[in-house]
Parts: sequence; structure tokens; C-alpha cells
Amino acid sequence: MVDQSEFDKLRVNLTETEQSIIESYKSIVDGIALFMGHHCEVALHSLENPEQAIVKITNRHHTNRDVGGALTEHGVQLLLEYKEKKEPQTSCYTTMSSKGEPMRSVFTVITNDDEPIGLLGINFNMKVPLSEFISTFSLFNNCAQQESPVSAPPLSNSIEDLVHNAVNKVVNRISTEPNIPNHEKNKYIVFGLHENGIFDIKGSVMLVAEELHLSKFTIYSYIRELKEKNNGGGESTSTRKGKSR
Repeated sequence: MVDQSEFDKLRVNLTETEQSIIESYKSIVDGIALFMGHHCEVALHSLENPEQAIVKITNRHHTNRDVGGALTEHGVQLLLEYKEKKEPQTSCYTTMSSKGEPMRSVFTVITNDDEPIGLLGINFNMKVPLSEFISTFSLFNNCAQQESPVSAPPLSNSIEDLVHNAVNKVVNRISTEPNIPNHEKNKYIVFGLHENGIFDIKGSVMLVAEELHLSKFTIYSYIRELKEKNNGGGESTSTRKGKSR
């Protein structure tokens, strides 16, 4: 529990410049949340009123905090320590969501002339399913602002969906390449998937084989051929595409 005296020690009468600094961090909050997806809560705090420190928060469903919420106890302790020693400016620790789920958290002190004026907090829910985590960082996932699981666009809910979507995209691209003979299109589809990193996902070879109605040995053979071409200075799919234009 935070004492009122601790809030008072942190209270700052922000100058116009310092208010502008805090304001500039709002776009950073949006950017982090956009990149990390809806499993990541990002909160911006101002020390002008520590009891109502939160001035912006995204994906608030993890902690049920809102704009106008107070500094957490950990945030207060980090700021007090920084004021006394001028270090550390960043703290990483483990906390819990409002549902009791483990969260990896990072706080960074926002300063002006080495004096704390705000705090940036990032909480990542460690209960995120692996398939959703992979989907968030997939080359095929278009970034979209996400405030909650209800309003967020649907993600691939399984590795199967992710591979299926990836295969469809590469198939659509390769099928329009007039310089690739029909009997070699499957090979170049595999090349394209390999270059996009799909085969780094465990179990993806079998899934791609099923999608393309090929054996897993054929997939491995195509991957080997691509690696040999690349090692020997041969053409990749993207090179061949460039020649067809």
C-alpha cells in the first residue's frame, strides 16, 4: 500500500516543456501496443498528480486500470529510488494480471534534466497461447490497433491456420508468375514459404505437404535444392521474379 507521503515526494509541477515531453510519449504507447499485440498492456504515467498518474493506457483489460489510475507500489518504489540515487532508470519484474495470470513487466522512468517527470510501464501477459504469439509476429499479420480481445481483429487461432494463410498468399503470388512452368510452381511455392520463415515453425513441413498434396520428402527435397542454389550463388525466388518483370 502506498502512503500519501510517498505520493507527495514524487509530485512535480510540470513545466510546459515537461508536459510536452509526457504528451510525446502517447504515440510511443500506441506504437508499442501496435507492435506487441493485444496481450501487451502499455501505461503512461505523469507525476503531476501521482494519485491519478495514468494519462494513457492501452489494452487495459489485463489489469482493469484506466486513465486517472494511481501509480502502483512498484512504480512508486522505482521512482523514489531513482530520485535518491539517479539509478536504476529501468526495472524488470514479474507481476499478475487482474485474473491472476503471470505478466512480465518493465518500468522506465521518464526524466527531464535527470529529474523524474513520468513513468512508462509495459506489461506482457505470459499466458498468451504460442499460436497467437506466432501469429502476432507473422509476416502475414497486418498490424491493427487493438484495445481488447473483443474489439481486436481475429488472429489465427492455431498453427494450422497460420500455415494455411501463408500457403494461400504464396500460391496466389506464384500462380501469376508467367515465367514459372506449371510443373515447377509447387517447388517455387515451397521456396517462397522457406524465404518467409514458415519452415522455422515446428510441424510446418507436414502441414505444407498436406496443403500442397505433396509428400514431406518432396518438401525437404525442394528446401535442400533452394539451399544448394543459395550456397552456390544460384537464383532465389525473388531473383527469378525480378527477371519476369
